[in-house]
Amino acid sequence: MDYLNIDHLKRIATWGGIVGAASIIMGAISIVLTLTVDPSMILSGIISIITGYLFYQTGIEASNIIASDDFTAGNVNELLNKYGKLLLIMGILTIISLVVLIPLIIVLISL
Repeated sequence: MDYLNIDHLKRIATWGGIVGAASIIMGAISIVLTLTVDPSMILSGIISIITGYLFYQTGIEASNIIASDDFTAGNVNELLNKYGKLLLIMGILTIISLVVLIPLIIVLISL
């Protein structure tokens, strides 16, 4: 295992699980709270759950690589695939947020 640093995998496994679980829990709490206040805001909770799941899956994949002691390109590629999906979704959500926020800010400033 000269080409793969196990400490990086451990960090991904630990923090992927922690951040993923926390995001899923916060998303669920957000959904429950928005149902009582404003059901139109439910989308933010759903997005939090989806991204939390992707973070969690990234952590699980890193844990699987560590546990199997199989550091072949296939296992590492699966981890990178899950991480790539997470980045893609986060990028799309960021762009959507900017597209919605910028006109909203312009409208609020013009009032």
